[in-house]
Amino acid sequence: MGIQVRFIVVAVACAVALIVPGPFLRPSALVAGPAFVSILFDLGDGAYEWSHTFLPNPAAVNATWNATLAAAAQLGLTVKWRWYAYGVAVTDVGNRNPPSGSVGIYQWNGTQDRWQFTSTGISSLVLSDGDSIALYNAAFDGVTFAGRYPVPSPLNPYPALQFRGDATNSGASNSKAPNSARVLWDHDTGVSEIGSTPSVGYGKVFVNSRNALFALDESTGQEVWRNRFVHGVSSPAVFDGGLIVGGSDGRVHWVNATSGAERWNVSLLTNPGFSGITSSPKVLFDRVYLGTFNESGGPGEVVSMWASNGTIVWRHATSSVHFSSPAVASGMVYVGLIGTYNRSTGITFDPPFGMLALGAAKGDLKWFFSTKGSVAASPLVDGNSVISSSKDGYVYSVNATTGAEIWHADVGAGISSSAAHRGVLFVGGGAFGGGGRVTALRSSTGSILWTFVPNGPVQSSVSYADQKIVFSTNTADGTVYCLDAATGEVVWEFAPTPAQYILGSPSVADGMVFIPSDNGHLYAMKEGGDALNVTVEQPSRISDAVDTRVNITVAANFGAATNVTVVVNFVARNLTAESPTPFSHAGLSYTWKFGAIPFGSTREIRVVVRGLCVPPPLANPSGPITGCGTTSAVGSISMTSADLYGHLFPSVIYIFTVENWATTGPPADTFATLFLVTGVVAALSVVAVLAVIVIRRKRRGH
Repeated sequence: MGIQVRFIVVAVACAVALIVPGPFLRPSALVAGPAFVSILFDLGDGAYEWSHTFLPNPAAVNATWNATLAAAAQLGLTVKWRWYAYGVAVTDVGNRNPPSGSVGIYQWNGTQDRWQFTSTGISSLVLSDGDSIALYNAAFDGVTFAGRYPVPSPLNPYPALQFRGDATNSGASNSKAPNSARVLWDHDTGVSEIGSTPSVGYGKVFVNSRNALFALDESTGQEVWRNRFVHGVSSPAVFDGGLIVGGSDGRVHWVNATSGAERWNVSLLTNPGFSGITSSPKVLFDRVYLGTFNESGGPGEVVSMWASNGTIVWRHATSSVHFSSPAVASGMVYVGLIGTYNRSTGITFDPPFGMLALGAAKGDLKWFFSTKGSVAASPLVDGNSVISSSKDGYVYSVNATTGAEIWHADVGAGISSSAAHRGVLFVGGGAFGGGGRVTALRSSTGSILWTFVPNGPVQSSVSYADQKIVFSTNTADGTVYCLDAATGEVVWEFAPTPAQYILGSPSVADGMVFIPSDNGHLYAMKEGGDALNVTVEQPSRISDAVDTRVNITVAANFGAATNVTVVVNFVARNLTAESPTPFSHAGLSYTWKFGAIPFGSTREIRVVVRGLCVPPPLANPSGPITGCGTTSAVGSISMTSADLYGHLFPSVIYIFTVENWATTGPPADTFATLFLVTGVVAALSVVAVLAVIVIRRKRRGH
């Protein structure tokens, strides 16, 4: 009985002033019925998870707290808490042990488009449909206890906070990734050789270049601001309303994410040379970790700083750190050493090179793992192993505690940083001027699963998202590839114009891929389609005598949809709304108001339909109904919608056929025919109508 077909759907962006569920606490008497809510778990080290949860009775005792615990358990996150007379106090999420000893609880203010600390504990918090809350490990400065706010939000749920994503350098994103290559926008910065990787947050894309730090609008690509005093190839980290980034001037800069204004900068290199600081900062809780590149031929350093003001916590002298971004886990810092710069050749490095492990608190030496070539890649922590590529062609896995080798594999590795997801490692390889490849291996053993050969060396880093990996090639006709992570088959590829080398790595965020190129352009790739996706599940034939359940699912494809209203209309004998309770109805027309549908979330409607044929069929026929003047009911889908910024998606209309059958019942199911057309459908004899009205507020600036 159950196959998927589609009915008429009309998604209209209009200016009707519907009431958005407010961001503050509501007396239980005002909470009407069940609620769909979103819960953000921000672990404070660049990692975060969303849960979209259903509350059957939001006003029940501890309803929000119980739902939070259930959501955390489903995500595999441990939660630590203590009960007090006033309620529960959360002390840790995900075993990250925040320095402040406390986890912040927030609720999204839909009017001001920002997170706010709740005025009551989570055990007393009563939510309404469409609300979003957050638990944030880094909510309070560990010294001053000043409040901080999460970067992920219902408007921009899956940002790219820093190079390699999180503190472990996993290279993995929770965002969706496009299944086809469609350029949403193309921004020419006017600067050649963008060697950094874009970061994404607060609805903006941040990219460092050789003569300016840029902020672009995530949706349009238009420039929001540029700071000409900050530049280089270090990738910015988004944290607490600002960006922390290394500069070619040998300084670490803190820049306001909204305005580009600088709050502080700290010099780490007396003689920065041409490159300056090329390592990308790793930010978690109160600390920043990064390395320095000494072009004078002397030692480099691994440095820890306070994120609030740039004060240096410790410095550990070593050989140079070039491009490698530290990984931080379980009180340890891991970084790749490229070696000591050889001023005589100007292009080579001398030992020591390999992987270095330090204590995160004091910068004390834990171990050093020597390789036969420079390590410019960023090590990643996978369980109790640390994995990194080396320019000697091998990728190495070593014990995170002792530094003892677990395995190594010859995959033609180079400077590309790897990505890991659920036991599979994705390694890019190739040297400049030569060929390249990408290899998938078992992260536990190093055994090879598949290999893909692109059009040149892979010196950008590899990113994982949505069962796909994305990377680029550093060759004259540099190309961006998206591969199926399971098979290595090409999903799509994109060659920027004008053709140029690509050293900077693609970033995946908010359902898009952001691509830098040495041609000076930054591109945004996005899946084609509509902001809302509606599917309907029901049989291909509906009997006049038998009740048939129809399930309607509405999903937000690319971002949070707000003020979503669904109107269901059938020309039928009877229509009954099963769940959820409709907002209103008149005759056979039913209306639901969902408020908001977060990105990646869905809303479901269940109705029961009897007999699509009007007027009544002839008495007891044995085949298709003939009393309607047609043997089938024709339906269509028409969808128009807008994104969060008010930009309209193209209209699309679908047509399909559903057969009417008499009281003798239908024969075996056959699939309904589905046609995709554009235009206007006129004079439908029998039509099933779903009207989805989507009103999206234009996001205000932060």
